[in-house]
Amino acid sequence: MKTENHYSNKINSEGYISDVIPLLVFALILSYLVYSVSLKELPNELSDLNGHVYVYLATFTGVSPIEGWKMAPYFLWHAFVLLFNKVFLIPIAISASVTCAVFALGSYFATAFMIRRWCEHIERSISSALCGFLSFAFTILQPVWISFLDAGIANGIGTFSINPLFNPTHMAARPFALCCFMLMTDLFVLQDTEHAKDQASEADKSRSGSTIFFRGGTLRISIFLSLFLFLSAMAKPVFAEMFIPAVGLMMLGKWIGHIKLRDGSGKKYFFGPLLKTFLIAVPCLLCILIQFSAYFLFGGSYGGGEGIVITKWLEVWSTFTESIPLSILLAMSFPILILVTDSRNFLRSDIGKLGLVSYIVGFLECALLGEGGDKLLHGDFIWPMLFGMLMLWASSLLHFFVMEKRASGIFSKCIIITGWILILIHLHYGFLYIFSALEWDFFVI
Repeated sequence: MKTENHYSNKINSEGYISDVIPLLVFALILSYLVYSVSLKELPNELSDLNGHVYVYLATFTGVSPIEGWKMAPYFLWHAFVLLFNKVFLIPIAISASVTCAVFALGSYFATAFMIRRWCEHIERSISSALCGFLSFAFTILQPVWISFLDAGIANGIGTFSINPLFNPTHMAARPFALCCFMLMTDLFVLQDTEHAKDQASEADKSRSGSTIFFRGGTLRISIFLSLFLFLSAMAKPVFAEMFIPAVGLMMLGKWIGHIKLRDGSGKKYFFGPLLKTFLIAVPCLLCILIQFSAYFLFGGSYGGGEGIVITKWLEVWSTFTESIPLSILLAMSFPILILVTDSRNFLRSDIGKLGLVSYIVGFLECALLGEGGDKLLHGDFIWPMLFGMLMLWASSLLHFFVMEKRASGIFSKCIIITGWILILIHLHYGFLYIFSALEWDFFVI
């Protein structure tokens, strides 16, 4: 009996190791690439990374913490750099590059967790190697850039990306954004389950829906969602600027649907899920309000701005690209494939709706908002759209697994093959971006 137990434990241990090793291999490759790119970008005086390290951080340490905070009120990334630099006495350049790698790993493991949980939910098996590969790809993929179909004034600038590796604060907010996406999906499941219980018979009220990604009830999910929303704003507020209005619009639609039922559920939904979800966002909203006060009322990062203004339709984006529709196609080809071929099933789920509404809200913010004066062409409200793109990519990837599982005919299988090809193409351009930054010229375009 002892021999059998020992043999069983040995098998379980070997299985665990075989599951972990592929994930760790891709994690090591990712961290090395991001660290190397960051170290290479740092000396470039025009790079975002250089500005955050040698201007903003220098103000934190050389002038005063208050002046540094006014220049960069979202300072989570900066705090990590200072931790490595001041506490562990690591040189500032190495500290900044390590911090970039740490947050990239956060995005990687958040994606791996999301894929694992979703595949468990839809009862689709997935190997650790494939999970690691997709998580790695999802963390570095870039938009397609073809020189003779120029969509921007420089390599990729007009298409934009869900992975702007050159911007450290945006990438620092990315893992929290993915967690918020998963937590909000779970909260929708719990809220719908509670409403179904209210409408069900006594015999059915004992049935309970289960969350998809995180374990726990409404209170626990709400606390973690509030925390991750707050942390995303501390890293960079642009995700919350898109996500909170997107969730608000979705819940407004649900509320109107309840009102139309004329069964009293509209009032319950307003004073229940709707109001409670707003309270979840309050700490994040207060954080953003303080950040905006520091940025616009107390001086901001530098002069020349006139605050937030409403621009002409797509005025800012049109300065970066010759063709906005082409730019959208080259950056969002995979989600477009999902929407074109299976929009009905995609939009039946809250995951699909959340992804699409997030992209629409981000697109509208990009199209209509900007900073006035000399900062108009800085494109500060393009950043929320990048997170909207990320949400639609994430929801499309998850729905792709559903499509793959039920694919039976030749047409549906061709769509699946096309989807994998598009993922690989975007991954190719991710490698191309990284190798170009590292000045490695052997990669085939």
